[in-house]
Amino acid sequence: MNRKTKRILSISIGFNLLIILFTGLTFIKFDKVDAPQRSNPAKRTGFHYYERTTLFNELPIPPDSIVFLGDSLTFRTEWSELFPEKSVINRGIGGDTTKGVLERLDSVLAAQPKQIFLLIGVNDLKSHSVAATVRNYSVIINRIQAGSPNTEIFIQSLLPINNSKYGKILTNYKIKKMNKGLRSLAKSSGVHYIDLYSNFANNDQLPEEYTVDGIHLTGKGYILWKESIKKYID
Repeated sequence: MNRKTKRILSISIGFNLLIILFTGLTFIKFDKVDAPQRSNPAKRTGFHYYERTTLFNELPIPPDSIVFLGDSLTFRTEWSELFPEKSVINRGIGGDTTKGVLERLDSVLAAQPKQIFLLIGVNDLKSHSVAATVRNYSVIINRIQAGSPNTEIFIQSLLPINNSKYGKILTNYKIKKMNKGLRSLAKSSGVHYIDLYSNFANNDQLPEEYTVDGIHLTGKGYILWKESIKKYID
């Protein structure tokens, strides 16, 4: 192969590589799936949060309903099946925080629900102080009382975790400190406080029979939760 032929071959290979690269980039650009861009996006992001909030936008809460509001613990069960005789609505989102609840609270208050059962804050405690989380919780309560004054509010304590399964990301000492703050907040705000922690804890740990990973609940765990609150459901 002479020098001229080699040069032509090199140019041809380089040109073909450029075509392949351009085609690949074009495919990636048009084929990848992105979350829709919003002019005023929520502070929380991610597909699950977007899926849930857009679903909630399409499913307004019926008036006089009972709303369960919280994070993945609330999200992961079928409240309408646990209480089939009541109009029960699930407004849980996995990974949510007190700030996330505040961002989406208006859509709940628009329905003027009969009751709201709150369980939120455990995700806050992984990176925020108890005091900061209780302050956000106080804002939630104030917003509900101002925007839906006839709604009966139930603050549910945080549940214990099982550290042997969940690790040391969070401690039950911090959870109990948070619950103490929530109990005090409930008293000063004139709302109900439900002590779920004591019903679940065994030696300050969440028993293995009630948890799949140290924090989320098994079916038995949800039945215990139901039994702990059923007398308050109206």
